[in-house]
Amino acid sequence: MSPDPSIPREPTLPEDLVTFRLGRRVLRRDVGRLCDVADGLLAGTEYLSSRRLEAFSGVAEGLCDDIVGEQEFEEALVWPVLERRAPDALPYSSFRADRRTVRGAVDDARRATRAVVADLRERPAALATAQDYRRVQAFAESWRRLRERLERFFEATEARVAEIVTTRVPREEWADILEEVRRRLPDRRGAGARVMEVATREELEQLSGQLGSRPIAGWRNQGRRRRSEETLAFGPGTATPPRRHDESDDEPDARPG
Repeated sequence: MSPDPSIPREPTLPEDLVTFRLGRRVLRRDVGRLCDVADGLLAGTEYLSSRRLEAFSGVAEGLCDDIVGEQEFEEALVWPVLERRAPDALPYSSFRADRRTVRGAVDDARRATRAVVADLRERPAALATAQDYRRVQAFAESWRRLRERLERFFEATEARVAEIVTTRVPREEWADILEEVRRRLPDRRGAGARVMEVATREELEQLSGQLGSRPIAGWRNQGRRRRSEETLAFGPGTATPPRRHDESDDEPDARPG
């Protein structure tokens, strides 16, 4: 019996998908934390000083860019390989429609954020009128909607993509995809620092084995600089230090406080 040509001789291993999983986990966490600030503004329990407002605005813009960038990477690099290797295995057209829905939610959240930031720059107490309240309400609702649609997309695709990658995509081909993603990242150290913050001990060991110790050390140094900005944007107690190899390997919560 001749071997099935759709099954690679050296398939991608589950641990080879660690950066794919962690990249999505970072987005879940950060969208969740931004939702918390937005809800706090609406409830009157959060206050953005002028310095914190600028940090928050930068984080929100960067997060919107990250979500769009992550989806563009998948569209350009991941989906074509999956469609070629397993053309009938996944509902690709449905996934693309869902991706467009997420992109629309990102655009809505970005516009709502810019409107609130502009108001707060002019008048720090921006809940003085009913119109102010409605604008902040739209801001909070836009981020909740983005979180819901992003989570729905991730839940629909994550396990199914992993199954196809580990059964149909040769390991060497998947490694080439990851290398191309890293090459295109505008801020590799910043992205790496965020990944380390949500990784378990086992995942950090997998990353170290795949990438070597030098990138990991650089990510740790970058993470120290990031955490001061993160604390300013999200408030005290929200900066997430990178997990050390000797820490518990319990799964971190996707939305730490």
